[in-house]
Amino acid sequence: MKRWLPAFSLLLMVYNAYSQRAPSEDVLYLKNQWVIRGMILVKTDSLVKIQSLNGNVYVFTLAEIDRMEKQKPWHPFVYKKTGFAHFTELGPLVAGKTSIEGVTTAAFSFQTISGYKFSQAAFMGLGLGADLYATQTIIPVFGSFRGDISAKGSVIPYYFADLGYGINITQRSAAGDNYQGGLLWAAGLGLKIPFNRSAGFLLSAGYRYQQTQYTQAGVRTQVTYNRLAIRAGFFL
Repeated sequence: MKRWLPAFSLLLMVYNAYSQRAPSEDVLYLKNQWVIRGMILVKTDSLVKIQSLNGNVYVFTLAEIDRMEKQKPWHPFVYKKTGFAHFTELGPLVAGKTSIEGVTTAAFSFQTISGYKFSQAAFMGLGLGADLYATQTIIPVFGSFRGDISAKGSVIPYYFADLGYGINITQRSAAGDNYQGGLLWAAGLGLKIPFNRSAGFLLSAGYRYQQTQYTQAGVRTQVTYNRLAIRAGFFL
């Protein structure tokens, strides 16, 4: 477990960096009902010059301004409380000491999950993917339970727990035959980083467990893959 702490520490660092960036912005409320957000460049007894978020610079007299405030940065992302949701993720499965034929096996994983979000803390869906180990290829089919830990700020922390079966599609060879899959489960933490009104990037780290079996020279052998799954992707 100790060797996985750096991955979770990295997620915490990213969360802190995003949650602390741009703590406030200037907001002008004009008497003509306009609202201008950005950064005040000049403020005198007679006028205010402000640069908007898209780079435009406006100058208003104090007589045109109803009030000025400091507010949390506005973000175009619209948080989805309920409804259809989708996740696509990929990344390495960091190798431990599990091996077959004396080989320490690195791996790469891809998965896509679709389902329904019932509340901030509860999403349920079905997932399908591909785990490419150095010596075996597994197709995971699983149920996924996820939820957002917080819905505030410019980055959203979440948890996930997956449970299912890994279908082993490894072809028989001199190294073994009759490959079979087995129990799959995973759990961990991640971060959602919105980039438009309804979608964003994903970063996550978690534990992934996969059982498989194969036969070599008439002897049945069970292999268990224990991995740290580090993933990046997007969500809808």
